[in-house]
Amino acid sequence: MLEYHVSARRIDSHGSEATTKEARITLDIDMAGRTDAFNPAEMLLASLASFPRFTTEGATVISF
Repeated sequence: MLEYHVSARRIDSHGSEATTKEARITLDIDMAGRTDAFNPAEMLLASLASFPRFTTEGATVISF
């Protein structure tokens, strides 16, 4: 069985940081938006883009 461990902590009133293994990503929690972080919808789209069935020869295009 696969096991996953992801940890998230709030950095300030504008963002959080999620970590797993040695990777970190800044998460946008500001209603005004941040240009240097993923918001929840962008995180979902990025995770879907990681599946091989959505990827063609290294180029990924997802449009909703």
